[in-house]
Amino acid sequence: MNALFSSPQTAVTPGRRSVRLSARQLLDVELGLFLISQLRPDASPNALPDLLSQVNPGWTTRQHKLRNRGLALLAHLTQYSRWHHLLESYMAAPVELQAYDISRDRSRFGPKTVGFSRNRLTVLRKVLS
Repeated sequence: MNALFSSPQTAVTPGRRSVRLSARQLLDVELGLFLISQLRPDASPNALPDLLSQVNPGWTTRQHKLRNRGLALLAHLTQYSRWHHLLESYMAAPVELQAYDISRDRSRFGPKTVGFSRNRLTVLRKVLS
């Protein structure tokens, strides 16, 4: 299997389980969350496969452009199981690596407002524009 699309690796140490995401996997999750925040700000983080699979006639030209670019970069995440597995891995990764906070029940999410995560969000914005 292509290393870019491989499963997240789990390292088990006594009493602690940590998940290691590749740089590509981290980018995919955060790009997906950024895309959701731009297309349907009220949606849960689970919404990405639906947003990539459907076109909303009420979207602005900018939103259509974002969705099309997002689909080009994240087409491999249109399967619910793949996106949900990646989200679970992201939530289990060390907090200091995450640019987004996701609620435990995955009903809501939001960008972190401190440190390096702001810079990563700026990069994500530029990737899709």
